[in-house]
Amino acid sequence: MMKDYPKTIVAKDGTLVRLRPVVKADEDALRKFFAQIPEEEQWFLRENMTDQEFLRKWLNKMDYDQVFPIVAVKEDDGAILASITLYRSASPAIRHVVHLRIMVHPEYRSLRLGSWLILDSVKLSMDLGVEKVIAEFVAGVEDAAGAAAAKLDFQQEGVLREYVKDRQGKYRDLIIMVRNLHKDWSDF
Repeated sequence: MMKDYPKTIVAKDGTLVRLRPVVKADEDALRKFFAQIPEEEQWFLRENMTDQEFLRKWLNKMDYDQVFPIVAVKEDDGAILASITLYRSASPAIRHVVHLRIMVHPEYRSLRLGSWLILDSVKLSMDLGVEKVIAEFVAGVEDAAGAAAAKLDFQQEGVLREYVKDRQGKYRDLIIMVRNLHKDWSDF
């Protein structure tokens, strides 16, 4: 799983970006990255990644077999530009499925880093023998990420109507998208 990292990609504007797994030493950079995500979007994260205590515990108990976070890091200054995390259950009943969560720094969203990270997570999932990748997107908030997933053959499988609440208490739909995988790249 770790053997393919780090890897360098070229963003749409020519910026060199390194994809690599998160390590404990990333604590400050991760906190800084997530602090730059708009509060409206942070609200929908399942963890408060700007909370120092929580982030430290999360990093210290990291189990790459169940939670595999990857960051896109700017090669020239080491700043984190984007993050994707694959969540995989230990249960044999759903071990063939991973859930992913993606976040891209607002200033770098036009560089297709989200697409690169989703594509990389699909390849990683295939290497792990995963059969389905599931992504959830909050309607009206994460539409660009959902569009990137759709371009990479994620299909909308369902909508949980008025499932999540925003900061103002307004209900929003949760879009569930699934990408079925095969053992090789023949389906791309």
